[in-house]
Amino acid sequence: MMKEMDVTSLWIGMLAQLKQALPPTIYNTWIEPSLLPYSYENNQLILDTAQQFLRTYLSKNYLEDLKQAALAVTGTPTEIKLICSAKEPIPTEPAVAETIHIKDTREPQSVDKKEPLQPLSLRGTANTIDSAPDLLIKEAKSLPITENTTPENQLDASYTFDNFIVGNSNRLAVAKAFAVADAPGRKEFNPLYIYGASGLGKTHLMHAIGHRILEKFPHMRLRSITSEDFVNEFIKCIQDKNTESFRRQYRNIDVLLVDDIQFLGRGDKDSSKEEFFHTFNKLQQDKKQIVLTSDRPPLDIERMEERLRSRFQSGSVAWIDPPDLETRTAILKTWAEKIHLSIDNESINYIAANVSENIRELSGAFNNIQVLASAEKAPVTLSMTQRAIRYLVNNQEEKKYVSTDEIINTVCQFYSVTYKDIMGKKKTKDIALPRQIAMYLCRELTEHTYPHIGTVFGGRDHTTVMHACSKISQKMNENDHFKESIDKLKQHALHGDN
Repeated sequence: MMKEMDVTSLWIGMLAQLKQALPPTIYNTWIEPSLLPYSYENNQLILDTAQQFLRTYLSKNYLEDLKQAALAVTGTPTEIKLICSAKEPIPTEPAVAETIHIKDTREPQSVDKKEPLQPLSLRGTANTIDSAPDLLIKEAKSLPITENTTPENQLDASYTFDNFIVGNSNRLAVAKAFAVADAPGRKEFNPLYIYGASGLGKTHLMHAIGHRILEKFPHMRLRSITSEDFVNEFIKCIQDKNTESFRRQYRNIDVLLVDDIQFLGRGDKDSSKEEFFHTFNKLQQDKKQIVLTSDRPPLDIERMEERLRSRFQSGSVAWIDPPDLETRTAILKTWAEKIHLSIDNESINYIAANVSENIRELSGAFNNIQVLASAEKAPVTLSMTQRAIRYLVNNQEEKKYVSTDEIINTVCQFYSVTYKDIMGKKKTKDIALPRQIAMYLCRELTEHTYPHIGTVFGGRDHTTVMHACSKISQKMNENDHFKESIDKLKQHALHGDN
């Protein structure tokens, strides 16, 4: 009887099988970055997904592929179970994978079961987003935020899909936004409710939906407004005794985009809430598309009637998280390229590591650096960057930025090995162990993904990094002295000799 292998070894072997068996687009977009090994016992493999949305789709379409890959590695039938361990804001969100494949609202077409989970616009049109395991980046057309609205629909002309930079933190929200823009009014996405903290791109994404809808369906009547403007317009119509005109404006349209819907629940505007309730019902009943943005989930909006909150989550809910390190790095590089700013990678890494809350804060830091570089008429260096954003860094209680080079050099010094050896091909124990420790610490002390760390270590495969992290974690659990050594290395990498 074959000895049961550990979950990491099994998953590494399965990835090799799946990479050969599946098209690159599917493997790189929906398998490798979307699944993590959770446990493997008694011929049952449990895989963790980041979102309920992914678990539903992968369970339906790729469960057999996963089973075949496990069989090829273990030689025995393996039960595959997909879970979503992260707490979902909307645990019972409907499965939506099927609707993303609709090509047009007028002539829905059947699709092959194995087609990637993307709207048509993500598969070979002019607006294609490049698929990659850990980061999808669309070239930005401009630097952040300039007001440029059109009176007809109040859409900001600069807020389009073309200049929306996509990463792990917003990938699913963007996929749902494309699904709405390509087939407005579908029940599974109506309303589309997008929420996230301030400055993460909710308004940008909502306006991008509006632009694409008008591009694809120019006959559609679209209205984009904030919830406060909705209330103010309604109050004015009451004062003018012209509420019927107001209702015609809002109930005879095809698409309604409402920004900051949470403000509708503020104060005692009961008549406005009542009017929005009936407007919402009429549009939804007529299969007209509604898109809402908010800074919180529907159930967390205070002083909002339950009947409205339940309707807000009756379609599809998408959330946007703060951008991860690699997305922030990509955004900064894009901005620098657009204005031809000379800035080294070390400076970009420093900004990305220390400014992590939202895009607006990142933009402010970048602008400070740009102004200082212009004043000094010099390329941007790490020293200049530290001076330009010290107002941010000095307020932090602990060091946020530690580079992979700092970590690797700390390990080299501790184990008396050279940087060249760590990066080389030698597999002797005196080199292999420090290399694995360095990989583990890079994963622990930075936000870099397994593929990125693999690239840092001489272009190694991400599965090598996964194996190293698993091995070091296991050894720390088994050996207290070894754990103390790793903890000491962590502190040295973070604080130097302090």
